[in-house]
Amino acid sequence: MKDCKDMTELRAEIDRVDRLIVPLLLERIKLIAQAGHIKADRDAVRDNWRIEDVVSKVVAEAKKQAGDVAYIEAIYRHLIEYSINHEFTVWDDVNES
Repeated sequence: MKDCKDMTELRAEIDRVDRLIVPLLLERIKLIAQAGHIKADRDAVRDNWRIEDVVSKVVAEAKKQAGDVAYIEAIYRHLIEYSINHEFTVWDDVNES
């Protein structure tokens, strides 16, 4: 991580990080859509065990990197809920056709 000297430099670094994050988020949502095609049962879309599994893994990674665990957990819980809703939409579209 770069030690920025002013807001212009800081904003450029944030923009750089965002350019790295966005493609990964788009890749993740495409994988979620695949799950909507694969799962045979709509009740399988929300998997509470898997939610906690994902959260525990990202929290462990945040701890490993001495990061803000609460920040990572909050972001991932929101990301997972959005993903579940997206997967429901995909599942419904596939199975109502």
